[in-house]
Amino acid sequence: MAASARRGSRLGAWRILVAASLALLLAGPALAQAKSGGAPNGGVVTWAEQPGVSPNYILPLLASPYESNSNLYQFDNELYLPLYWFGDNGQPVLNQGLSVAQPPRFSDGNREVTITLKHWDWSNGQPITARDVIFWMNLVSAVTDPNAPTLGSNSAPGPSWAGAVPGAFPENIVSYAQTGTYTITLKLNNSYNPTWYLYNELSQIYPMPQASWDELSVSGPIGDYDASAATREVLTGSQLPAACTQQVPCYVPSNPGTASGGALAVAQFLNTQSQDLATYDSDPLWKVVDGPFRLSKFTTSGYVKLVPNEDYSGSPKPTISAFEELPFTSDSAEFDALRSGSLTIGYLPAQDLGQERTLEQSESYKFSEWHAFGITYIPYNFTNATSGPVFRQLYFRQAFQSLIDQPEYIKQFQYGFGQIDNGPVPTYPGGYQYTSPLEGKGQVYPFDPSRAVKLLQEHGWTVKPDGTSFCSKPGSGAGECGAGIKEGQTASFQLLYSSGIQELSNEVEAMQSTMKAKAGISLTLKSETTDTVAGIELDGCTTANPCNDWDLSDIALGFTWTFGPDFFPSGEQLFFTGAPPDAGGYSSATNDANITATILASSQAAEKAAMYKYEDYLAKQLPVVWMPNGDVQLTMYKSYLKGLVPQDVLDIVYPQDYRI
Repeated sequence: MAASARRGSRLGAWRILVAASLALLLAGPALAQAKSGGAPNGGVVTWAEQPGVSPNYILPLLASPYESNSNLYQFDNELYLPLYWFGDNGQPVLNQGLSVAQPPRFSDGNREVTITLKHWDWSNGQPITARDVIFWMNLVSAVTDPNAPTLGSNSAPGPSWAGAVPGAFPENIVSYAQTGTYTITLKLNNSYNPTWYLYNELSQIYPMPQASWDELSVSGPIGDYDASAATREVLTGSQLPAACTQQVPCYVPSNPGTASGGALAVAQFLNTQSQDLATYDSDPLWKVVDGPFRLSKFTTSGYVKLVPNEDYSGSPKPTISAFEELPFTSDSAEFDALRSGSLTIGYLPAQDLGQERTLEQSESYKFSEWHAFGITYIPYNFTNATSGPVFRQLYFRQAFQSLIDQPEYIKQFQYGFGQIDNGPVPTYPGGYQYTSPLEGKGQVYPFDPSRAVKLLQEHGWTVKPDGTSFCSKPGSGAGECGAGIKEGQTASFQLLYSSGIQELSNEVEAMQSTMKAKAGISLTLKSETTDTVAGIELDGCTTANPCNDWDLSDIALGFTWTFGPDFFPSGEQLFFTGAPPDAGGYSSATNDANITATILASSQAAEKAAMYKYEDYLAKQLPVVWMPNGDVQLTMYKSYLKGLVPQDVLDIVYPQDYRI
C-alpha cells in the first residue's frame, strides 16, 4: 500500500529528525564495535534509516497519516506478524513459512473463506488464536465505518484506515466469525478472484493480542469491549458462515460503538498510545509481541533497538544480539558514517557512486543493489481550481510526459540504476507475469519535445520555448485548450519536492530547465521537509474537497510506491476513485471498471487479460507523471554479515536472517 522513505518506498507520515550526531551518540557503543571491518561484539547489527524518515507508529493497524514502509516493513513486522507474509527469496510471492496461518481455503464459489492458524504463541506464552484475528477485524471494521462518531481532534485511525478502499475490505465481507479455537470463517458479498483476495485483502490482517490490548484506558481492566453488544450483530440464514450458530457470535463490518464503549473506543485508545512515541519502550502494551524481535529502546529522534524475542514461534530464530536502526538528517551524514566504518548496513548516496570500491577496501564493505517491486510517479493535483483543468486534458498530460527524459534521468541522477516506468504495474523483477507487453517493450511516451510542442499547438496554446506558453484559444471544442482553461492562462505550475536529497534536487532542476527551454512550461520549484510534503499531499484532495495549495509533488526521486500489503498490483488502492493514497484526486469510470474486472476474475486466464487491460489503459491515460523506477537503495554492508542478500523487493527487512 503506499511509499516509505527509503529511496523507493511507500508514502506515509515522515518524521523530521534531530542531527545525525545525536543519532550516532545514542548508538555509540554499537557503532564503535562495528568499525574497521571486524564483526561487532555480541552480534549487534546497525542499519541506516533514510534521511528524515523513522518509524513513528507501532500499532499494526495503520491510519493513513502513518502509512509508510518505515512503519510497516522496517518496524512493525519485526514485532507483529501479519496473518500472511509476502516476500520470499527476492520474489513478491506468498511466504508460507513465515505466515501465522495456513493458506486460506475458498469455498461456496469463492464466496466463503476459511482461515486456519498455526499454533504459534505470543511472547507472554499465550497462544495466537482466532480471537486475536477477530479482535483486529472488529477494530478495523469500526474505524472504517462511515457512520463512526468523531472522537475529538485526536481521532485517528478513524474512518481513514490506510488500507481502506471503497467497496473493498472490510466492506466486501458480509460476516465473519470465530468457528474454532484456530479457525475464522469469512462470508463474502461476491465471488472474488482468490489470488486478489489473498494478496490484497487477507494480506492486510494482523492478529493482535486481544487478552492484552482490549482495554479503554491505561488503568482500566482488560475486557471484551471490541465484541460488546455495541459491535456485534448475530445474523441468521444465508448471511451466516456455514459453521456459525447462535452460540458462535458472527460479526459484520459495522456498528463501531461509541466513544465510551465498543471496538471504536478500543481503537481510539490504542491509537492514542501509539502516538506517544516517548513511551514505546516502556508501555506494557508493546511488550507482548509475536515477531522475531521485541523492542528494547526507542527514542523520539528515530533511534530503534530491537532484541530477539526468545519465544518467537517461527523460523529462523534471530542469532544476532540486537538490530539497531539509526536516523540521519542527510545523505552526507549517513555517508560519513559509512566512511568511518560505523554502520553494518548502510546505503551509498547516488552522488557518491564510485566510492564503493574505496569502502570495500578500507572498511570491508560489500555492495548490493536493492531493487523495488514498485512504480514511480509524480502526482498531478486534478482538484486544484487553476491547474486542475489543465491537468485534466489528456493532450496536456501527453505533452508533459513527452518532456520527461527517463533514460537520461536514470543515467544522470540514478547513475544507471533504475528501470523505465510506463504504467501502474512494475517491470521488475523481469518476467513478472502481470507486466503487459505494452509496458514491458519500451517507453509508451518516449522523450520527444517536438511532439510535446505539436500537441500544445494543436490544442490552442501559443508555445514560447524559453518563455511561458499560454492558452490563446479557450473553449472545449476541437483545436481549443479545453474546459475550464481561461484565455491567457499560462502553463505555469509549482513543483513541490522534498529537501535533503541531492539527486532529487538535481532531477527537478533538470525537469524545470527542459520544460522551459523546449515547450515554455514554467515550473516553480519549492522544497519542503518530507513531513511537510507528505502532509500537503495527504489532505484528502477530491472534487468535493479540492486542494489549491499544490500543483505537482515529488516526495522522493519520483514518488515510488512499493506494493504492499496489497501485493497484487491491481491498483484499487492507488487509482480507484476515492482511494486514500490517490493524492491528486484522479477519477475515471473506465479505470474503475477495469480494476473491478481484475478483482472479480474467475480464472487465471481472465485474471491476466483483465490486468493487461487495466495497466494498458493507465499507461496511455497518464493519471500521474511516470518517472524512472529507481532502486530502494544502493546497499553497502559489512563483509562479515550473511543473510542480507537477496534483498527483498517489497522493501521488507529480515534481521532474523542475519548471521555474523
